[in-house]
Amino acid sequence: MPHCPMKFRYLRRRLTMPNPRILDIGCGNGSPSLTKRWFPGCHYSGADIQRYNLGDADDAAMNEFFAIGADGSGYDAIPDASYDLLILNHVVEHMPNPAPILAALCAKLKLGGYIWIAFPSLRSLSLPHSVDETLNFCDDPTHVYVPDLRQIANILLANGVRIVHAGRSREGFLTSVSDCLKLARRLFTRAVTGRFSGRGLWYILGFEDHVLGQRN
Repeated sequence: MPHCPMKFRYLRRRLTMPNPRILDIGCGNGSPSLTKRWFPGCHYSGADIQRYNLGDADDAAMNEFFAIGADGSGYDAIPDASYDLLILNHVVEHMPNPAPILAALCAKLKLGGYIWIAFPSLRSLSLPHSVDETLNFCDDPTHVYVPDLRQIANILLANGVRIVHAGRSREGFLTSVSDCLKLARRLFTRAVTGRFSGRGLWYILGFEDHVLGQRN
């Protein structure tokens, strides 16, 4: 069975309706087809500033696409009170001022709908720099905002969304053991070559925090 993405792990038992309406802000890197794999009956709406790394299967998986701007434009076209799940997976760190956008997005949820927001943690500022996958916050030059867990939670609370779960994203026990072995090998490689690969080490090193909320 394929490994369940972290952004769906907290939601599979909660999003139980047969045809959930999902809005994915920042829907690049194959997210439409991945979402349809785990929620095959969903109505999937993507929103992004560009169609980034999307193939034909992703275009086919999307029921609609909203063009939004880095300046916060385009969100008015997204209908209010329409979605069972809203996803912002590693998006807010690319926004210079995400607070007003998050506040506006809370209104897009149906009553009882969920919002998942994941982002680099404060810990990521002190993690090793990686030669491939982003590990230190500054490995990605498009990261312009360091999110704070409490601040994100407070924005949701101020806009009628209660916090279901928040904190560090973690894998299960067996995966964590495997990641510890992977980390040991990578540290040995760095000692020998001076190069460090952060690929697949996000959760064991605490790169990601998340907030899961539900609209009251």
